[in-house]
Amino acid sequence: MSQRRLRAAAQLLVLLLVAAGLWLAFPVVAQFLEAAALNLRRFWWVVLLLGLGVWLIWTSRQRNPD
Repeated sequence: MSQRRLRAAAQLLVLLLVAAGLWLAFPVVAQFLEAAALNLRRFWWVVLLLGLGVWLIWTSRQRNPD
């Protein structure tokens, strides 16, 4: 395995371990996320607003080319 692939695999493993640790450390948040995923069809506008907010922050940080 090349160094680049090994590093990517290690980063993915660390990310999965951190996510699993957070999932176990905060069971109330995990239950909320499960319920939110089940009710996503009702709250699609929340996802849309979050996406819009991320897009606005990302575009406002870029410098104006003029």
